[in-house]
Amino acid sequence: MEIKEVKEFLESLTQYNISFDPHFYKRAGERPVNESMVRNFLSRIDKLEKIEIGNNDRFKLWFRMSRKYSLVLIIEISIQKHLKVISAWNTNKKWQNQLRR
Repeated sequence: MEIKEVKEFLESLTQYNISFDPHFYKRAGERPVNESMVRNFLSRIDKLEKIEIGNNDRFKLWFRMSRKYSLVLIIEISIQKHLKVISAWNTNKKWQNQLRR
């Protein structure tokens, strides 16, 4: 699946097609991220900044939360056009910029 196809899939996505991996719930307790926040950002494609392609139909999505923070989602898209959220966290952009130097 190409990046363009991922964007088109996200635009046609319904809330019923989103599921969450047990790993997400385990990590959500340790991070300031919850299911409703993730569902909200998945429906707001205008906030999508970057998509990285992984393996086995997995992708890393970067959503702009504010000027300072981004929300990173690891997702898996199945053949049946179902999206599974594997993990999520938010990052500080100042920290990211220093890593790029």
